Amino acid sequence: MQIRLFLLCIKVAVRLIAYACTIQPSLPSLKVRNATQAVNTALAYLRKQKTQNAPDADIKWQEQTLYAPGNPDFAITSRLFTADDWQIEVSQGVAPLSSTVYQVTVFNAELHWYWKGSVKADGVVTEVNAFKLLSEKENKKMAAEFLSKSKVPPPMPGGYGH
Repeated sequence: MQIRLFLLCIKVAVRLIAYACTIQPSLPSLKVRNATQAVNTALAYLRKQKTQNAPDADIKWQEQTLYAPGNPDFAITSRLFTADDWQIEVSQGVAPLSSTVYQVTVFNAELHWYWKGSVKADGVVTEVNAFKLLSEKENKKMAAEFLSKSKVPPPMPGGYGH
């Protein structure tokens, strides 16, 4: 009797393990895997909204890594995309790729143009600050902020604080 019960338990355990191994968690569709794709998704969203003077689709962007000063134990980076008078900053937190949310800021000092939003890995865009034309004071402040970020030196060899 005990042997049959033991064999039954083994059979059930093997079937449960086999079943668990065949179940694949459904991963969300990843449309955005990096900062460049986040920029393209945000700009496509702005063009679809027919936002006045949005950057053209054929612009060639220059890309650089920004390093933010802060806690010396953590390297906080974001990407800066520039073309003509346009500047786009993309930052992201550390998360699994399927859960990544990219924070995108689009700015043009010449046109006083500003937009901020978030782009999820599945391609969903959410406006944080809808498109607006900045006042002269706001424009100067934003231009100074972008300039200061682009001049922060990269980390020393060995990383921050090491």
